[in-house]
Formats: sequence, C-alpha cells, structure tokens
Amino acid sequence: MNQVERKVAIMNLEQDKNTDKDTKDSPENPEVTNEENLAEEKAEAPEAKEEEKIEEPVSSEQDEKAAVEAEPSSEEKDEVEEVAESENEVASEKDEETESPDSDADDNSKEYYTKILSKIKEVLETKDWGLISNEFSNLSLHIGEGPEPDDESKALLKEFEELRSDFEERKKAHYEELNRKREENLKKKKELLKQFADIVNEEKWTATKEVSQIKNSWDRITQIPRDEIDALNERFDSFMKEFDSHKVDRLVKKLEKEEDNLTLKLLLLDKMEALNKRSDDSKADFKALTKEFDDLHSQWRKIGRVPNEKNQMVWDRFNAAEDAFNQLRFKNDKAYREKIEKSLKKKKKLIAEAEALVDNENIAKAARKVNKLHNAWKKAGNLPQKDENELWDKFKAATDAFNEKKSENIDVLREQEEKNYDKKLQLIEQAEEIQDTEDFDKGHQKMQSLMDQWKKIGPVQRKKSSKIWKKFKAAMDVFYERRRDHFKDRRGEEKENLEKKKEILSKLNELGSHEDPVKAVEEAKKLQEDFKNAGYVPIKSKNKIWKQYREACDVIYERFRSSGSDLGMERELASEGVEPADRKQVIKLRKEKSAVQKEVSKLESESIQYEEAKTYFKPTNKGNKLRDELQEKIDKVGEKLDTKKQRISEINRTLRDLMSSDDEEE
Repeated sequence: MNQVERKVAIMNLEQDKNTDKDTKDSPENPEVTNEENLAEEKAEAPEAKEEEKIEEPVSSEQDEKAAVEAEPSSEEKDEVEEVAESENEVASEKDEETESPDSDADDNSKEYYTKILSKIKEVLETKDWGLISNEFSNLSLHIGEGPEPDDESKALLKEFEELRSDFEERKKAHYEELNRKREENLKKKKELLKQFADIVNEEKWTATKEVSQIKNSWDRITQIPRDEIDALNERFDSFMKEFDSHKVDRLVKKLEKEEDNLTLKLLLLDKMEALNKRSDDSKADFKALTKEFDDLHSQWRKIGRVPNEKNQMVWDRFNAAEDAFNQLRFKNDKAYREKIEKSLKKKKKLIAEAEALVDNENIAKAARKVNKLHNAWKKAGNLPQKDENELWDKFKAATDAFNEKKSENIDVLREQEEKNYDKKLQLIEQAEEIQDTEDFDKGHQKMQSLMDQWKKIGPVQRKKSSKIWKKFKAAMDVFYERRRDHFKDRRGEEKENLEKKKEILSKLNELGSHEDPVKAVEEAKKLQEDFKNAGYVPIKSKNKIWKQYREACDVIYERFRSSGSDLGMERELASEGVEPADRKQVIKLRKEKSAVQKEVSKLESESIQYEEAKTYFKPTNKGNKLRDELQEKIDKVGEKLDTKKQRISEINRTLRDLMSSDDEEE
C-alpha cells in the first residue's frame, strides 16, 4: 500500500470515528438506555471493548440504584482486575491474530483482506449493533495498516465498504425506530398521568382497580427519552402517594360505616322479632303487620355491608325472623294461607309436568315446553323461603334431568327439528300461494288455519328459526296489507251508504207529519225498500242509524193506525157497491190485514238488522257461536214472515170473495 492510499485509509478511519461519535451524541440516535442497550453492550467481544470503551448509561432511577448496588468491594475489585488483565491478554492475542496477515502482507495481500472480510461477515451475524460498530472501526485500522491491495484485494475492500454502508443505513433506521417507539411510549405515559390526575382531582378514592391498571401499564412501559424519566416518575409517585393516603382514610371510614350498619341491622332485627311476637294471634291484623314487616325488610335492604366476621350472624337472625313471620302468617291469616296453598299447588303441578318431560319422545317439543314451564314458575307466586327453596330444587332437578337427556339425544333432537323445519317450509309455500288471492274472506280463514298449524308444529334449530318465521310472516303481511287496502275501499263505500240512509231517514221523518197518513204509509214502504237496498254502513254508525230509522217508521205507522174510522171505511165500501152485510167483515179483514202487514214490516226490518250484523262475523273452521246465533234468529224471523204473508194471502182471497171484485192487491 502506497503512502497516498494509507493516508486515505487513515482519513476514512477518523471520519468513521467521528460518525460513530456523532451518532452516539445525536438526539436522533441516543444511546440505548434500557435493558436492550445493556444486553447489547454485554454481548460485545473483549477485543471490541479494549479498542473502544463505551459508557453504559442507566435508563431510570431503578437502573442507577442497581448500578450502585452492583459496584464491587475492594477485594472484588482485585479479582476483577485480574480477570480484566486475562481478558486483555486474550484480546491482545486476538489482535495479533488479526494483525498477523500484516507480516505476510508482501507475500499474500488477498489472504489478508479475505480474513478481514470473513471476520466482519462473522460479526454481522451476531446482530449486535455495538459490537459490529466497534469491529468495523477495528478492522478499518487493520486495513489502513495492511499490505498494498491488488485488484482482487480491491474487490474485497469494495465489498467491505458496501457491507459497512449497508450496516450504517440499517443502524440508522434501527435508532430512528427506537426513537419513534420512545416518543410513542412518552405519549402513553403522559396519557396515563392524565388519567391518574383526573382520578386524584375528582377525588375518586374508591377507584382502586383503575389505579392498579394504570400502575401496571406504567411499569410495562420502559423505553422513553432519558431527559423525561425523572420528571415523569416524580409526578407519578406524587399521585400514588396522595391516592394511597386517601385510600387509608377511606378504609377507616369504610370500617366505621360497617360498624354503624351493624348497629342499624341489629336494631331492625329486634323490631322484627318483637313483631313476630305480636303476630302469634289468630285475631291479629296481618294486613297492617305485613305492611310493617315489609317496611322493616325494605329498610334492611337499604343498609350496606357489616363487618365480615358479623355478616353470617346477622343474616342467620334475619332469615330466622322472616321464616318465623311467614309461618305465623300462614297459621293465622286465612287469605294468605289460601294464596300460598294456591301457589304451592301450581308449583307442584309444574314440577310434575317437568318430571314428565323426561319420558316425552318428542324432544323438540319438550325442549320448547321447558322454557314455558320456567316462565310459568316465575308467575306462580312466591312461597315462604324454605318451601320455595325445596320446591325449586325439585323443579330444577327435573328440568336438569331433561336437559341431560336432550344432550345425550342431540341427534334425535336435530332429526325432529329437521322434520319440523320441512313442515314449516310447506306452510310457507301455502302462505305464499294465498297472499295474492282476491277472496279476502277465504284467504283470511286459510291464513288463520296456517298460523294454527304453525303453532302446533314443534320448534326448529335456533339458527333457522328466525329466518323461516320472517319468511312466513312476510307472506302473511303481504296478504293482510292487501286485505286492509281492500277494506279501506269498502269503508269508503260504507260511508257513501250511510249518507244515502241519512237522506232516506230525512224523508221518512217528513212523512211522519204528512197530512194523509194512508198515503204516508204507501210512500214509506217505498223508502223502506230503498233503505234496505242501500247497503252496509260503518259498524260504529250501524246501531244509531237503525234506531233512528225504526223511530221514524213507528211514527208513520202509528198515525196511520189511529187516523181512520169504521164509518169512513163503510162509506168507501158503499161507494164501491159492497153489500151492507159484508161491510163489517171487509172492514175487520182490512184492519187485520193492516196489522199483519205492520208485523211483516217489523219482521222484515229485524231480518235486515240480523243480516247486517251477521256480516261482521267471519266464518271459521271451528265455527262462530255468535254468527250461528244470528243465523238461528234469521231463520225464526223467516218462519214468522212466511206465516204472516200466508195470512195476508188468505185475507185477500176472502176480501175478493166478499167484494166480488179484483181491486184488492196482494
């Protein structure tokens, strides 16, 4: 190696040292101050430490304390010095090994630089940033002092520089990432401090769990910028001391409160036991006693915890007092005894039903019934605590036995649920066929029938249940939405019919004051026919309009019945040439015919009313009792109408015979 190349190598070495120093001193690449740095420095080779001693910084007060505690005594220092000397000797030997190529440099420069390149590649495998940096510096010195490189050696030196450049880039990226993590950790610790400060400022001295979580998170975060460590730890410790001091005060107050609670509960127990003595009387007013006991019970529940060592004692006394009161109430209060016996009977029945589920072959249906039994149990009423616990244990044992059977026969259950699933799919298909029908009465009946069948089919798997129910309900919703629209139009027609009947009613009211009652009746009959044919009206107006109609007709026919006289009719008959002997008979028959016609009119009105009422009751597969009753009344009215009309026909024939004329109209 010539003088120029040697000077260049030495300048590169000095530049590398300055770069390393700048890297270490730069705020962007601070020396590692946590356990990672310590581990890296401990892994450095002795020869690297001999060449460049790196100060081991501490990352926190705890590390400084550990460093002080770890400082050896005078005797230990002697031993350390001896070990150091031996390490120095080993390092010197290694340096000699590395320098040995220099003696042979004139003979084989390629071998010399090959060993240097192999050495640095070996060190690069360690992933130890400090060791690698020191080794690059050390080997750069050897290169500067090495033999003159030939062409092959220059290629080796170029590879060495490329490795060094790549390492420096990776080291820079490593420390940049380390700095980024430290900044993130700093933000996290500041956020933890803010949370802790909020707890202290708001005096939330019971937030022990939250503080414990904050402390655990705080301890887990270690890597932060060195200049922030002391201030953060000092502030955190101040919060912890303040919280702990108030925590002690809170615990003292808690113990005092528990003692006060114990005193209050003992006082209530004395009152309960005194009340029980007053309850041991068949003439006692248990309505008032129960209210008083419930009030004491409510006060007991509002009182907080008592000292742990007294807790069992007070609860034993409380339960004993409650059981004693219930027993005395059952003994002396008849109404309460009947209520308890009723609840007892219901719950025993529920237990029997639960026990029978174990033998039910349809596991799917039985599984659904278990839930219903539990709901029924909750609604069956409470018993005295002792009896309640005893019966509940039996009920729960029965349901548990069934659940165990269900678990053992899960394949059978799944098979049954699958069959139920297929059946419900068929009902969905039928519902989708019905949803577009125009016959809303029959469609309604079929939909109700499908719903009844759906309920009778057992359950399906839970994951399928909601899906198929939504599909079935969707078909029903389509149908009933169309049905509502249809009846909405029909309601419009009913309103129009109501207006028509009001007009007819107005005309009937005018006829009630007509000067000729006979003519008024004749016109009223035509209006009655129009009223009948006007159609249905809204159900809320049906009774009102019908009552007004009947009252108007009664006025017309009452005037007609009271207006005429036999003399006037005889004159009319005389003018028609009826024989005097037959006139009385004709008048009598005409009066009878008028009365029968009035009855016919009344019966027809009743028939119309029943027919209208019948339309509001839809037929079902199971029948409709009210609809059947209306039909029975319609049939009876029809029979009476036939009889009356037959009588009118007989009267007309007789009148024709008497008058020998065709003037009478049937």
